[in-house]
Amino acid sequence: MINFMVANMREGNSRYRFDRIELLIKAQIDNSLAVGWDLGNTILLTNFEYEYMGISAIQTELNTDCWTGSKLYGLQWLFQQGIDDVVWAHDLDCWQQIWFDCPEFATDVGACQYSNPKWNGGSNFWRPSSSDIVEEILRRIAEEKAVKEEPLLNKVFKDKKYRDRVTALNSTYNVGCSGFVPRYTRSLKPIRVCHFHPYNQVAWEIHALDRTAIGEIAVTLRLERLLRKYYPQLATELRHKKKRQQGAS
Repeated sequence: MINFMVANMREGNSRYRFDRIELLIKAQIDNSLAVGWDLGNTILLTNFEYEYMGISAIQTELNTDCWTGSKLYGLQWLFQQGIDDVVWAHDLDCWQQIWFDCPEFATDVGACQYSNPKWNGGSNFWRPSSSDIVEEILRRIAEEKAVKEEPLLNKVFKDKKYRDRVTALNSTYNVGCSGFVPRYTRSLKPIRVCHFHPYNQVAWEIHALDRTAIGEIAVTLRLERLLRKYYPQLATELRHKKKRQQGAS
């Protein structure tokens, strides 16, 4: 299995500027090595020159319109190189918590869903045989001049031509903030992949500070320590708790 990440820098856009992307990359590489990935099975594709902890990014031209779809353009490039292994393609804010082998799925794609039957594009597993599915999603993105890939990914995954080639995986491989409670509840524990951006305080509180009051913390202590190394501003208690304490003083 290949651990595949894509970083597409965009000047003039705060979300895709280099300093933010670099923090995510460093945290992701440190985390990947910590959970057991080999350097040879970790691939970082970027549109800029980069190297960290023995992992040299493969620099290539990436898309300049549908920025959230950069992983799909990266997959297209990867399959064109003749990769012959399952590819775990995930966002830079999808955090692997423990080592896991490739999940079992008999189809071409193993994908996760939100709390409803909507497919999530942030953490999915792709066999090389899925290259035509990737091409079809990208064709529709170009045809519709889409700025986000998930609506088109959903249409293709649900299309009768492709739907039998996609397997719904357990939510443990992508527990995000939207519909967090049902996704967490139905997930195998411990959670394999937590999906949140460290700059988003609400997202951090949901995963690490039990904002949803389910009595559970999704983030492992190991991952929390690693993220605090790069994001020392991460909260240690809920904001509403601070306000209550201030009001009582």
